[in-house]
Amino acid sequence: MPNRYGPDARHFQRDWFTVRLPDRSGKVRPLVLDDTWTTGSRAQSLAHSLKRAGASSVGVVVLGRHVNPDHAASRPLLKAIEEPVFDFSICAVER
Repeated sequence: MPNRYGPDARHFQRDWFTVRLPDRSGKVRPLVLDDTWTTGSRAQSLAHSLKRAGASSVGVVVLGRHVNPDHAASRPLLKAIEEPVFDFSICAVER
């Protein structure tokens, strides 16, 4: 990450990452693992750089999510996850 974007940077930046892919044929489809999602600016900036470098698509898997309960737009999300949706006793494919 260039020094001009510090740890508190929270906005998409076209030049945040420099990427070189070994294959520019459009057959490269990288998967990005992100440790946490706050604004999405880093994942989106990296996906943008990967696409510009020739990736045909980019997948992002986020392992954690920060939600501010005082943020009005976050309240529906928090309300939706009050009741657990996932149940180990139920098959996700066949129910």
